[in-house]
Amino acid sequence: MKAKILIVEDDARLRTVLLEALSLEGYQLESAESAEEAVKHLEREKFDVLLTDVNLPGKSGLELLPICLQHNPNTYLIVMTGYASIDTAVQAMKLGAADFLSKPISLKDLISAIQIALKKIAAPQVSVTSQNISNSPIIAKSVVMLNVLEQVNIIAPYKINVLITGETGTGKELIAKAIHHTSPRAKNDFIALNCAAIPEQLLEDELFGHVKGAFTGAQSDRKGRFEQADGGTLFMDEIGDMNQALQAKLLRILQESEFERLGSSKTIKVDVRVVAATSADLERKIADGSFRADLYHRLNVVHLRVPALRERPDDILSLSQGLLERFCQNVGLPAKTIADEAYHALISYSFPGNVRQLQNAMERAAIFSGASSQVRLEHLPEEFRNQASLFQIPTGANLIPNSIPDEGINFSDVVSQVERQLLLQTLDKTGGNKMQAAKLLNMKRTTLVEKIKRLHIEDDEKDSISD
Repeated sequence: MKAKILIVEDDARLRTVLLEALSLEGYQLESAESAEEAVKHLEREKFDVLLTDVNLPGKSGLELLPICLQHNPNTYLIVMTGYASIDTAVQAMKLGAADFLSKPISLKDLISAIQIALKKIAAPQVSVTSQNISNSPIIAKSVVMLNVLEQVNIIAPYKINVLITGETGTGKELIAKAIHHTSPRAKNDFIALNCAAIPEQLLEDELFGHVKGAFTGAQSDRKGRFEQADGGTLFMDEIGDMNQALQAKLLRILQESEFERLGSSKTIKVDVRVVAATSADLERKIADGSFRADLYHRLNVVHLRVPALRERPDDILSLSQGLLERFCQNVGLPAKTIADEAYHALISYSFPGNVRQLQNAMERAAIFSGASSQVRLEHLPEEFRNQASLFQIPTGANLIPNSIPDEGINFSDVVSQVERQLLLQTLDKTGGNKMQAAKLLNMKRTTLVEKIKRLHIEDDEKDSISD
């Protein structure tokens, strides 16, 4: 069956051109001249691709994006605008857009974008790995994390400063590396510096270097991180821990692209892209006077927020398996899988330490499982086992906790697991027949199919689920 595409464009002449061009490709097409009219189409039927202008009468094209995803989270969203800017593109990606086209529209580029969209829709869901990130692939299936990676692809070619925020252990440095390795600077160095890990009195020397005799012990010239990163990228982690005096010097180099080594009056010009990261609340630090507002705005040209692991539960299984496989390969252990009871413990845990904590847990589990081909619940750290004990998860699993722990639970995860268990039991009863299962659950078959996809049940039950 040919793909169904909804075109939302208020310019009647352009809308006609787009309809004619795409009809020649054999697609099923509908069109609307406003977001409000588009919503009526979305309420009646599902589309594989939504192609929308940004500037529309009434609701904007950007406002339409989340509405479309509410009706069908699998729709591939393409945004087009005559006022292209990085900010608009990033905003579109945050709202779920997967591609961004600038007007005047090239029909060749448009057709190519739609062909790519349809290939992605048709392809099985697999882990997405950022290219060229040495030894540290980013594994992502969740929409929220895929949106971050899409934003990385948009901003990577441009020499603009980026501020990455997120809790400790979410993988901010991996995102910084992804920006570098997908940019024209990839052939040059990626230099990382943790501002919190270096004593305050040594941080200036680390950044700018020194000349011989600049201070006691300076027996030779030394390049700082800015010189080392010339032509490449400097990643400054925990930027919020930098003192005020050094903040002023950093502001100058961001503005002028020049500095002096300690003990020298010679000005050095550099071409460096700065990617800064912090787990601190910089706006609060600005309010209390410990961080400069002008530096914040200079760094925050583009802001990427890396979600906490509890915000991306769809990634936990693939991340766990990927981290487990990598560690086993590195230390020579046999390949292992994760048992169901261990998986349930992982997805019910809140992960205050995020991906870093998950990595530690999987490495411990690999070691304690020894020569076994499977990681079981008893191989996980105590905090995971304690969390799992609060849930009744035998066969026919009742996943509602007997009591709510002091640290709380992830409501969405628990509800998703209850849904998953109910759907699996119903599909087992009907021999995998979706139509019969939908009748037993008193829901539309399309609703059942959406839930099966969202909960990745088909990934596990491909051989038994039928139409």
